[in-house]
Amino acid sequence: MFKCFTVAVVALISTAQVDHYLTNGWYTDAAMAMLRQIRHAFGF
Repeated sequence: MFKCFTVAVVALISTAQVDHYLTNGWYTDAAMAMLRQIRHAFGF
């Protein structure tokens, strides 16, 4: 289980770094805003 969690975290970090390099982080910012809205919708 820890191995899967580690792989998922590394994949997310890698994707964010590639996004930052290629598109100046536009897609990462949009994804974070969407996660923030989902979190607020569920009351977290």
